[in-house]
Amino acid sequence: MLSLFSWLRRRRWLLLFSCFLTLAVVVPEHADAARRKRPTQGSRGSKRSLKKKSGRASYSKSKGRRGRSARSTSRRGRRGGRSYYTPSFSVPSIDRGFSTVIVDAGHGGHDNGGVPWQRISEKEMTLDTAQRLASYLRGRGLRVIMTRTDDTFVGLGERVRIANATSNSIFVSIHYNSAPNLLARGFETYYFHAAGYPLAYRIHRNLLSAIPNEDRGLRRRGFYVIRGTRIPGVLCELGYLTNAQEGSEILSRSRRQALAEAVGRAIVETRREGG
Repeated sequence: MLSLFSWLRRRRWLLLFSCFLTLAVVVPEHADAARRKRPTQGSRGSKRSLKKKSGRASYSKSKGRRGRSARSTSRRGRRGGRSYYTPSFSVPSIDRGFSTVIVDAGHGGHDNGGVPWQRISEKEMTLDTAQRLASYLRGRGLRVIMTRTDDTFVGLGERVRIANATSNSIFVSIHYNSAPNLLARGFETYYFHAAGYPLAYRIHRNLLSAIPNEDRGLRRRGFYVIRGTRIPGVLCELGYLTNAQEGSEILSRSRRQALAEAVGRAIVETRREGG
């Protein structure tokens, strides 16, 4: 009887020891599998999700300049991933024979435009091109009002006020582009209100037919100066100053004259045919 009792006691400890060994092996395997399934902050899946979160900021091209950029956006409302405030007013379609063009030379004064490290000053190129455009339009019987005629800073609200103070008119804002990608080049044309689309379409088409370049798109965006105007408005990006080749071309007077005339022909065509 005593030997049977001893055998049973030894068998009980063997069972307990085997259970302990089983737990020691199986539990870590399950834990390792769970850790492998759960992405960590350094995992590839988590990087993708972090990029998605960080990529939801609203569109802005202020580039660290003082004051608001003519191309900055508001955070109210969303369309196509871009944020902007949609005004409550409506803008009438372009009538044939409009009499006045508001020509807006982007930036000026302390606002150089572009990015701080770029070699070519955007504010100088926009003013020169806007003056060439104004001369072209005046030569074809149109009245022109410029938001600035020299190197002075004009706030966005003042630019919009000048545009809204003139009836039977359109608004054209002249800009040049810049980007960290030094290979970026080409034309971009923007409108906001539907009434500005026919003019934007003609400007974009004329630029591409007059000067072979990359087509970077005709787009609707809520930039302040074309969002707040109560007349049809267009914002033109006439090339990249940060692209070495395109920047050198823009520095030539003949290139800026060709750009001004391409925009001007689109305006004259729109005046003749309407929107």
